[in-house]
Amino acid sequence: MASDVHGIRRVMDLTNERHDSTRDMNLWAIAAGALAGALAGYVLITPRGRHALENAIITLDDFATSCVRFSQSVARAHGAASDSWNAVTGVIASKSLRSR
Repeated sequence: MASDVHGIRRVMDLTNERHDSTRDMNLWAIAAGALAGALAGYVLITPRGRHALENAIITLDDFATSCVRFSQSVARAHGAASDSWNAVTGVIASKSLRSR
């Protein structure tokens, strides 16, 4: 009987710990939401915030354009490397056929 009481108490302790961690997680989510709301209010209400938002949009657009250019360069380099590899393996294969 005493072991059953201790087992139940242990389960209840684990349940309470899980409840506490969930409550802490909820508080962090609420704090993050409040911070995001305050930031959005600052950006949308003040002229300085709107100007900062416009600058951030321009910067992100430039960054996206650079990423696209980089991706295209990588694709061209990949194609060149693939063509080179095919040429090298073709030469090796033709030499091995001639040597037989």
